Amino acid sequence: MKLQSMAIIFVLIIVPISFVMAQYLQTQIDTIKLQTAYNTTLITATHDALKAFQVNSANNKYSSISDSKIRDIEASINTFYNSLGTKMQSNVNSKDSLYLYVPAIVFTLYDGYYIYSSYNNIYNVIKQGDEERVRIQDSDKNYQDALKPYIYYSCQYTKNGTDRIIVNYTLDNAITVYGDLGKADLDGDGVQESEYTYSGYLINPNDVKSINNTNKTLQYKGVTIRPETLTEHLIILETDTNGDIKEVENDYNYIVYNNQKVYLENASNPLSSRYFWYNDGEKKYLQSEAKNLQQYIDDNGVGFKSISGFEYYNQAVYFSKWVNDKLTGIRQSSIVQNDGTRGQYKRNGELYLSVDTGTNDIFDTTKANNDPMLSSSIFNSHRMAVIQKSIETNLTTAIANYNNRTGLNYEFVMPVINAENWYNIANNVSIISFMQGMIIGQKYYNNYSVVTNTRNEEVINEQSVYILAKNEDGNLEYHQPGCENLIKNQQNIVGTYTDLSFLRQSVKVNEVRTLYFYPQTRRNGDKNFFTTGCYNCIVNASGGYNIDDIVSGTIRDNKTGGVIYNTSQLTKLREAYLTGIARERFDLYKSNFN
Repeated sequence: MKLQSMAIIFVLIIVPISFVMAQYLQTQIDTIKLQTAYNTTLITATHDALKAFQVNSANNKYSSISDSKIRDIEASINTFYNSLGTKMQSNVNSKDSLYLYVPAIVFTLYDGYYIYSSYNNIYNVIKQGDEERVRIQDSDKNYQDALKPYIYYSCQYTKNGTDRIIVNYTLDNAITVYGDLGKADLDGDGVQESEYTYSGYLINPNDVKSINNTNKTLQYKGVTIRPETLTEHLIILETDTNGDIKEVENDYNYIVYNNQKVYLENASNPLSSRYFWYNDGEKKYLQSEAKNLQQYIDDNGVGFKSISGFEYYNQAVYFSKWVNDKLTGIRQSSIVQNDGTRGQYKRNGELYLSVDTGTNDIFDTTKANNDPMLSSSIFNSHRMAVIQKSIETNLTTAIANYNNRTGLNYEFVMPVINAENWYNIANNVSIISFMQGMIIGQKYYNNYSVVTNTRNEEVINEQSVYILAKNEDGNLEYHQPGCENLIKNQQNIVGTYTDLSFLRQSVKVNEVRTLYFYPQTRRNGDKNFFTTGCYNCIVNASGGYNIDDIVSGTIRDNKTGGVIYNTSQLTKLREAYLTGIARERFDLYKSNFN
């Protein structure tokens, strides 16, 4: 065969193949580019939703109340769809059509979660003459998107084969126990209850010693928990005799009373001072409440100081002893599953929960490996697994039911969420969003986004508190608890506050003027000493030491296992951290706590 003929045959074969391959590769490239764009859009929209929830709840003093919180969440969902629609307007026919591709959004809160998804509203309104009436009609497909009822992080157990106990978990070491374990006087009123609801924080009760109810002090893990003087820097708007508004900056001591911060007007002369709440630059003086507050202060006997850290451990001792006694012997095999199955924590060779705690007693917090204040404890491993199971179960159902609504040629299923995301979900306020079913090239888009928020008023975890200390120049710096610079400088520790206290706050003077301040700034005469973040742990965000090691009292080298800092070298740091995190957790508003 002539060379020319072979060349022609080669061209006739290779050119079409090359053309097809080029088309295929371009399709794959376009698919990857579109998928990447969708991923970015979904993450950004979820971030926007969480930011909206954070802003709304922070500026809403009633955000702990159920109805108000629901409004904040619904506003956050609107933000999610607005953000999603704005960024995807070139890829969809209309913003409303995006609802078809979002089978569920989950909001995880302190002791439970909401699922925003589709449901069939069988209550239809019909007109009969001039009247409107409601009728129930199962056959109608009247699908609507809404928040489903609040779901608690709960798990049911059996003890002795007969007793049924339900435990509601939270994002920290607080639990609520329901059940019938025999009569007991739980609230000290002399009445023996048999069916009860009992709530509190779990600790190792053996770690608490030397409780002094007169001085409000105790020993916890070898450090002294004592009353604290808490301080915040505020801007007060005052009106002078000419009717002009002027701003006055000052530092005020405060305590939390009835879930609200109450400030002392003049700490230098507390006997003649008044108490006030702070709201948008104004002092709201206590009127009828002042008498009760003063009685509370007098009863405590320590002056205008916070005793919340003391109360946290003092109350946790009694609750933890009761839990250790009543729930002893409950382990993973004690779980009663949703279908009533008992004594079986494996199905078809797979764990019912994501973590196998074996034969360990979940609620025996006196064991060395089960201190609930440590993230590595048996209790915390089980708590996170229960939270994951609850969300997975209800979310899988919600997404599967979504198939009845859309009419799309696509089966909605819950994707696999990785272990790191589950860890973040089980320890922080989070939003989980899903987007599925959109055609991208030769396949369907299916992904999720998990965005967590460590700066909120819902939960206090180990990342939620900063420790304030004076640096070598005499100025103030705030640190993460595991910062090595803080450990070397712990003798100059001033106090421990939530990370929200170090964020900029605003006061609106009028329509054109807004003032800004930082609550942890300190006043010195006519000047402010501004508090700055530590370069090592806040600005540079370098890895610090494990907080579990700080709580335990020994920091070891990861490679050699040798002791770097022992208990005596960490006394001031541990006292500040263990007091601060206890106080902030105790002062959180909890609607279901006794």
